[in-house]
Amino acid sequence: IVFNGNGYAPEWEAEAKRRGLPILPSMVDAIPALTTDKAVKLFESFNVFTRAELESRAEIQYEGYAKAINIEATMVDVATKQIIPAVIRYTTVLAESINSVKAVSAALDVSVQTSLLEKTSALLAETKTAMDKLSGLIAESESHEEGRDRAVFFRESVVPAMQALRKPVDELEMIVDKDMWPMPSYGDLIFEV
Repeated sequence: IVFNGNGYAPEWEAEAKRRGLPILPSMVDAIPALTTDKAVKLFESFNVFTRAELESRAEIQYEGYAKAINIEATMVDVATKQIIPAVIRYTTVLAESINSVKAVSAALDVSVQTSLLEKTSALLAETKTAMDKLSGLIAESESHEEGRDRAVFFRESVVPAMQALRKPVDELEMIVDKDMWPMPSYGDLIFEV
């Protein structure tokens, strides 16, 4: 199958449908292909794998996926120990700036600092909410049986929760003073490494 375009683009999905190919948006969706009757027959006919070996490989793939996502979900620790404290420091500086400028003269304009403080505080609250949800889902994952059940839970619940946490944090990265941000920005990684 030759497709010289972007295999992740919606155009590929349309092309795959046109060709009658399966559309498997994630690894978890692709793993069952290892143990279809057609796959088992093929592998067994050439003495490559038995059904039990293919089922074992599928199980290992599910476990590997769940463990990898669980490791990535430690972004909760990064948010707790680095991002939130940095944002709190930044909001404190903004609040002190507002109070200092107002102390000089109530007529001075502090609308920029106030707007930044309001936006940053709202994003901080959104970050905390998303972080708490992700933490709960990580704890809940232990109640799911290892293998396909846990892998599907991670794909359907934990990954979207990780994306929900990343959204406000990415916005905060664009607002918070670079000297206060606890890790290299994308710009630092691209241009300064």
